[in-house]
Amino acid sequence: MLFSLFREILSPADGGGGGPEIVPLMDQLRKTCTTSYALLFATNCLITTCTACCSAPDTIGLFGDLFRLGIVPAVLTCNILLKFAAESGDSEIVVLAYDQIKLFGLTLDAHALGLITRSLFREKKADKAFQVWVEMIEMGVKPDIHAYSSFITGLCDCGKIDLAYAILQEISREGVQVEPMAYNMVMDGLCKEMRLQEVEMLLENKARQGFTPDIYGYSYLIRSYGKAGNLLKVLDHYQAMVSHGFETNCHIASYLLQCFTKLGMTSEVTEHFQKLRDSGLHVDGVLYNIAIYAHCKLGNMDEAVKLLREMKAEDLTPDRIHYTCVIKGYCLRGDVPNARQAFEVMLKANVKPDVVTYNILASGFCKNGLVTEVFGLLDHMADQGVAKQGKFVDHFSCSKLMNDLCRDGNVQGASTVCSMMLENNVIPDVISYSKLISAYCQTGDMHNACLWFHDMVQRGRSVDVIVYTVLMNGYCKVGQMEEACKLFDQMINLGIKPDVIAYTVLLDGHLKEYLQRCWQGVSKERRTYLLRVKQNRLLSSMKKMEIEPDVPFYTVLIDGQCKADFLEEAQGRFDELLQKGLTPDQYVYTALISGYCSQGEIEKAQYLFEEMVDRGIKPDVLTFSVLNQKTLRERQYE
Repeated sequence: MLFSLFREILSPADGGGGGPEIVPLMDQLRKTCTTSYALLFATNCLITTCTACCSAPDTIGLFGDLFRLGIVPAVLTCNILLKFAAESGDSEIVVLAYDQIKLFGLTLDAHALGLITRSLFREKKADKAFQVWVEMIEMGVKPDIHAYSSFITGLCDCGKIDLAYAILQEISREGVQVEPMAYNMVMDGLCKEMRLQEVEMLLENKARQGFTPDIYGYSYLIRSYGKAGNLLKVLDHYQAMVSHGFETNCHIASYLLQCFTKLGMTSEVTEHFQKLRDSGLHVDGVLYNIAIYAHCKLGNMDEAVKLLREMKAEDLTPDRIHYTCVIKGYCLRGDVPNARQAFEVMLKANVKPDVVTYNILASGFCKNGLVTEVFGLLDHMADQGVAKQGKFVDHFSCSKLMNDLCRDGNVQGASTVCSMMLENNVIPDVISYSKLISAYCQTGDMHNACLWFHDMVQRGRSVDVIVYTVLMNGYCKVGQMEEACKLFDQMINLGIKPDVIAYTVLLDGHLKEYLQRCWQGVSKERRTYLLRVKQNRLLSSMKKMEIEPDVPFYTVLIDGQCKADFLEEAQGRFDELLQKGLTPDQYVYTALISGYCSQGEIEKAQYLFEEMVDRGIKPDVLTFSVLNQKTLRERQYE
């Protein structure tokens, strides 16, 4: 009768809103009730009715009105209010209800504690949940096993592993038990932070408290030690798990095999996979993939393909990862026909390749010189919709493809790939541009090298000293020293500081220019003078830039001075090299020995030769040839 009465008052038929009438009614009831039980019963019925026909904020507001009337509800009624507030899904409403309840000075129970903290944890408000927890404990609330377990689990869900671990340790010392799930959540969190010794201690404490070990703790430890590559610990916990009567599952088996894979124990992967399969274990797609990868790495492609077929027979559908693994295995063996066939089988099975699959196959084609097939594969990517939003292929794949083509001397192919990238709004990175420019420079095609250099600049890519040095070296090789020097000056004007390699390239270019016989009508004395001027200019610039010469620079400088008959200066530079603590190599010695031999100073040349050997530097064929001394040629050196 009370439920019907309260519902009629709170929700009148005419919709006129009879809510305000309830407060004076409850006040009259308070004044006339002869027993406290009757008032508590009526209050409980009122709040229960509100949960059916009022909103949570309105119910909390009515609860406050009861406080102002001096009506103190039962704890059960408070829990009804908290549960109703929690069902709203808004933790702020729950806290508002809690604040109203606190006004009554009641000591709530563990159920109320769980309702409030779970609501806060659901919205990841761990700090507020902890504040409420401490406050309620101080108010006299005594958590039970469920409240402790729920609180520790909530902290773990919010990433507060340290706090959850500390609370678990403290209550364990006090002999308070929690549910196994709380232990497992803390152990899982600690394992993810690789605090494995602490997890092992928790596992022991859990056993001492009388809990039967479960598979989860062992699973977390096996997984984490596997990631760390600690095979001994993996096997220890695996054996402990088995000794407690737990059967392994596909997840734990995968952790074990992944550990073998991480340690490079590929043969052990295939052996244990076979044992697990023979034991009757359900083998899932992850385990099959690990085994297929292992066989591919060992070159056992027949076995890898056999496992792929076995998956289909077991009603397991191979996915992109399985097929990509097989394709990669064939490519590593250089078996492009079978790699292509595996790719076609993948497409027929309606398994969509991703950019990794295409990249692996493209790399395989490229390594075997099948550039046409590479371009066909890129077209296929576009047709299959792998490249979306104007991006034909990712930067990494294109860069790798360009690098392979440049390495194999297919500069035109690399240029075509670069053009295709630009057509699809994919701008190559600095490294890709640099490799392409370098490849053209190596072929002596400075026209195309410059075209790609200017394209690189126009598209906003940062040009560094390496790119400039590559171009300068290219011009030096084709005898266009004027262009090389212009680039050097341009680089400095742009604020790009040259390094010792850039200076070495120009120094070597000037030497080659000096040695050219195409200087018609220019005397040797004039050429020698010009070489000296250019060398001194470069040395002066280096000093101004505070760039120290290295051994290759000294080699080129000494070689040039020897060829220009500046032997005394060459010897001085050699002594300077030693004074700076640099270690000369056979090329520096050979350049100076050649200079002395060309001037007929064989004794000095022989002295340098013996000094070279005494330093433990092994002469090469060129060293012996410039000496042309029979006694030296017949000596044996290790």
